[in-house]
Amino acid sequence: MAIESLKSSKMRSGLTALGIIIGIAAVIATFTLGSSFANYFTEEFDTTGSNYVMIAAAKDNIFYDQQLTIVNNTPGVTGVSGELYQTGVINYAGESKNKSVLGWDESVQEILSIPVYEGNFISDNDLYSAVVGKTIAQEDFRNEMGLRSTIEVTLYNSQTKEYVTETFKVKGILGSEETNLLTQNQENEFVVIPIETMKRMTGESDYQTIYAMTDSREDLNETDDEITLRLARNLGVSDRDIYENNTDKIPFLTTNQAEILDEVSTLTNTLQLFLLGIGGISLIVGAVGIMNIMLVTVTERTKEIGTLKALGYSSRDVLMMFVVESIIISAIGGLIGTIFGLIVAYIGVSYLDLTMAVPYSSVLFGVGLSIIIGVLAGAQPSYKAARMNPVDALRSD
Repeated sequence: MAIESLKSSKMRSGLTALGIIIGIAAVIATFTLGSSFANYFTEEFDTTGSNYVMIAAAKDNIFYDQQLTIVNNTPGVTGVSGELYQTGVINYAGESKNKSVLGWDESVQEILSIPVYEGNFISDNDLYSAVVGKTIAQEDFRNEMGLRSTIEVTLYNSQTKEYVTETFKVKGILGSEETNLLTQNQENEFVVIPIETMKRMTGESDYQTIYAMTDSREDLNETDDEITLRLARNLGVSDRDIYENNTDKIPFLTTNQAEILDEVSTLTNTLQLFLLGIGGISLIVGAVGIMNIMLVTVTERTKEIGTLKALGYSSRDVLMMFVVESIIISAIGGLIGTIFGLIVAYIGVSYLDLTMAVPYSSVLFGVGLSIIIGVLAGAQPSYKAARMNPVDALRSD
C-alpha cells in the first residue's frame, strides 16, 4: 500500500527524495575522496623516503662535520648527509641559465629516494661529474642535454669574493614521469655536483641542511627529538630552552615525514568535516522536506485513514504504513545519492590521477543514515495519522 501510494505521485516523491540524494551524495563523495587522498599520501611517503629527518640551519656557520658526526651517532640514525645550496649559472652549448645548484654526496639518494631518470647518481669518488634535473636537461636549453654532455657551473666564492667556474660531465638525469603532489617533482629543477667540489668552489664548509635516515617511521619522532637534544646541547643551548622548545634559542629547525603526514591528515580531516557539514545541511533540508510532504499526505488522505480504521486496521497498522512510505523515500534517495556520490568521487580521483579508495563502511553508513532520517522525519506525521478517530476522519472534507 505504501508503494502504491508513492507510485501515484511520482513527481512529488522524487522531489521529496532530492534533498536526501544531495546530502548522501555529498557525504559519500567526501568520505571517498578523503580516503583516496589519505591512501595516496601514505603510499607516497612509503616510496619517497618516508623515514628521514631534515635539520635546517636557521643561520650560517651552524652545521659542520662535527655536527654531522653527532647526528650520525644518534641512536636510531642509519645514515646522514649534508647539503650545500647556492644559485649558480649553468652554461651549456652557448646558453646561460640561473639554476639551483646543490652539493650532495652519494648517500643522499637513498635517504631522500631521489629518482634517476637516466644514467647514474654521483658517487663519493666523483669530482667533476654532475646530475641535472629532467626539466633542465630536456626543456630549459635549446639543445637537449644528454649523458656525458659538458656543462659549466659558475658559483660565488665567499672567501675570495670572486666567481669560480668549473666544467662538469653530465652523469645522470634526475626525475621521473610520475606526477607527485607532495614534491611537484622538484628534483627536475636543480643541478647536483659533488659536495667536496662545491665546498672548494664556494669557500664554504658549513652545511645549510642535514638529512638523517632513521631505522623506521615508527621511531621517527623519537629520533627527531633525540637529534634535536644532542645538536642543541652541542651548540650551547640550555636544557630548559630545549625542553620548552624555545625556537628563539634553538638555531635550527627539524621536520620529518611523519609530522608532514600528520599535518596532511589534519588538513584532509578538516576539509572532510567542512564538506560533511554541507552534506549535513542538505540532509536536514531533505528530512524537513519528507516531514512536510508526509504531513500534507496525511491531510490529503484523512478519509482513507478513516476507511482503513473502520475496516479494522489498527493504529499501529496505519502508523507503520506511513513510516514505511517515508523509509522507502529515504532509502531510494540514499541509494541514488550513494551511486551519485561514488560517480562524483570517481570523476574527482580520475582528474587528479589518484587510486580510488571506497570506504565501504561509509557507504553502509550513508544508506543507513538515510533510512534513519526517513524514520525520524516520518514519525510525527505517522503518529498524527495513527491517532485519528475513524468517525472524524470519515466526516472530514
